[in-house]
This record gives sequence, C-alpha cells and structure tokens, in this order.
Amino acid sequence: MCEIPKGPRRSLLTPKQLVLGCLSVTLVVAGILLPPDLSDEGLASLAIFGVGLYGFGLITVGTALLVTEVILPAVKEVEFGLPSGYRMATAVSSREEALRDEFDRQRGDLELCAQLLCDDPVIALRLLEAAWAKAAAVWKGPVTPDIRTFVICQLVDLVDLHLHNAGRIRAPSAGGSLLTALDGPERTAVVLRDFAGLSPTQIAVITNRSVDRVRADLRTGNAKADAQRETP
Repeated sequence: MCEIPKGPRRSLLTPKQLVLGCLSVTLVVAGILLPPDLSDEGLASLAIFGVGLYGFGLITVGTALLVTEVILPAVKEVEFGLPSGYRMATAVSSREEALRDEFDRQRGDLELCAQLLCDDPVIALRLLEAAWAKAAAVWKGPVTPDIRTFVICQLVDLVDLHLHNAGRIRAPSAGGSLLTALDGPERTAVVLRDFAGLSPTQIAVITNRSVDRVRADLRTGNAKADAQRETP
C-alpha cells in the first residue's frame, strides 16, 4: 500500500510467436543434423557445406519462418515506425496528463485530509502538493484511484516531518476544533478512518503502528472528541 508498485511488464513475444520460434529453430537444427543423401550422385552433388538438399530445404524453411513470423513482428512492435525518443516522450506526456487528471478528481478529498492533519491551511496545501509530486514521481502502477492511498502515505510522513522540523509535538489543547483535543497518533488515526475512509489495517501500515494500537487510538480519540463536543 505504501510501497512503490511495480510497473506492468509486457512480453515482447506472443505465445504464438514463441511456438513458431521454437518450431523454426527445430527445423534449422534438423536440417543441419540431417545427413546428405549419398545414394544418388545427383543429390550428393547438390550438397552445400556438407548439408544435403533436404537438409538445406529444412534450414531455408526454418529461417524464413523465424524471420517472417518472429523477428519482423517483434521489430515492428518495438519501433512501430516512430523514433524511440518520440514514443518515450509521448508516453511520458500522456502519463503526466493522466496523473494531473486523477489529482484534480481527488483534490477536494485530499485537501480536506491535509487540513485536518495540519492546522495551518497554507502549510497543509503545500504539504499535499509535495506529497502528490513525490507520489507521481515514483508511482509505477497504473493511474487509478488506488494512488490516493499512496499519496496519503506520503502526506502523513510529510506532516510528521514538518512537525518534527518545526520542533513541535502535536499535543491535546483546549478549545478550537474537536481534533485539537487529540494527541498526534489519535488525530491521525481519526482523520484517516473517519474522513479518508481507511481501515485500521491500512492506518497501521501508514503510521507504522500495530492494528491494536490503532484501534485503541480510535477509541480514545473518538471519546475525547465526543467529550469536547459536549463541553459548553
């Protein structure tokens, strides 16, 4: 979930090409190993480099099959008639556009999570943009809504790093929003569970805590928030 997914791998050869490739190699080897027919002087005189007429025929058929059915289709698949630099630039541009579109779809939800995790809305937005940029740079999987959880992983890490660098410890405080009554782990757990919709198991992975500890944070955090809500 917080690990970088591996990009999809595409085989250069299809199963059909693999079978035809094996068949063509078999024909070539059989042609090489087939001894020339010396019983007929006419056939013997047609022997080429020690290979008989029938063997030469097998080699020719095998080579033609290998070139036309395996090598040429593979080359066309790689080149597709376009320079490799152009194809790579087009793929990168298309992926960047897909990532921007996905971020625009999830922006509202992610901005809410960021602002609930960080009290300063300006810093929260800056951390969210940094989290998305980091995720977009290393994400190898397909551009789907699954990237959301990966971005949240980066966001939680950046919020914790910001608080650490600022020399601040997120401690409960009176007044303010309901979340200000919670300590750091409780606040993170409640935000990720109630607003991001993540499961305790997912939260445990993101926060590097046990599932039992996350469940305990949720219980105490919700209890504190309820008490804060009832305070006049």
